[in-house]
Amino acid sequence: MLQKREIEFVFEVKRNRKIITPCCNKSNNDGKFVNYKNLGEEFGYCHSCGKATLPPSIYIDENENEYYWNDLEHRFDAISLIPINKPKTEPKVTPTSKQIIQKYIDESVIWKYFRVTPENNLLQYLRKKYGDLKTEDAKETYALGTSKDRGIIFWSINTDLKVQKAKIAYYDANGKRTSKFKIPYKNEDGYFNCLFGEHLIDDKIKAKKTIVLTESEKTAIVGYILFSQYVWVAYGGINGLTENKVSPLIGHNVLIIPDMSENAVGIILNKMPFLISLGINVKIWDMTEGKTDEQLKLEGVYNNDLEDIFRKII
Repeated sequence: MLQKREIEFVFEVKRNRKIITPCCNKSNNDGKFVNYKNLGEEFGYCHSCGKATLPPSIYIDENENEYYWNDLEHRFDAISLIPINKPKTEPKVTPTSKQIIQKYIDESVIWKYFRVTPENNLLQYLRKKYGDLKTEDAKETYALGTSKDRGIIFWSINTDLKVQKAKIAYYDANGKRTSKFKIPYKNEDGYFNCLFGEHLIDDKIKAKKTIVLTESEKTAIVGYILFSQYVWVAYGGINGLTENKVSPLIGHNVLIIPDMSENAVGIILNKMPFLISLGINVKIWDMTEGKTDEQLKLEGVYNNDLEDIFRKII
């Protein structure tokens, strides 16, 4: 069985302004393309188009032989079979100098913060909006916690029911997210993210239940409260649907609902061919309906999410 080799993605402090960006094919004079440490200069994140250019994932077998996923042939090929005469913009395999082993958070930590009172603003808002019974069910289903400074704790629990990471977000009394958030468990310490709600994905529901994938954790929670016949999962932000998160979705029917902006929709559309190649039956609900950001701003719905629509109709 092949196992994926983890790669640590850490931004370089100094930006290389002499390169041509692999995503936009433009000069990086403005420094909007940021490289990752210990990887080739063609790998990084572009703040202009919002696209992350990543090296192909490396998989190893029990004999330490290395493989990569061949998108053209839809199969795993040995590293030695990577074409030599490939375009300069095509990623090359550049291993990191340090591989970090995944660590897990003890489950007891979840229940310690589960019982904190008074609860965070978001849970209090949900109780007022949707009632105690449904909110308590959602709180238990997603193991939602409250930090000491009354932020809501979104735990990333994988399909093996192991706790991989946590995000603390802060909301006002009206259920609107503020700009403040904390990530207490860091990648560099071995705590890597998975999909929020991944623990709800089960092979038994393949072809029976649709998995709805949203940008924000809050939207997934509200979706669960209102339409529990679906499995609600979040990828955690506009660029949160990374390659290392999608494997639990293979074989499932998935509906992705990005927020209402050209960039958010474009990022998901760019990922669709890859997701389909993995065997994910994926569709997208484009709530922008093809409108530009300028049109969305005029209508007052720019960057709205599904929960914003729920507010208006429920």
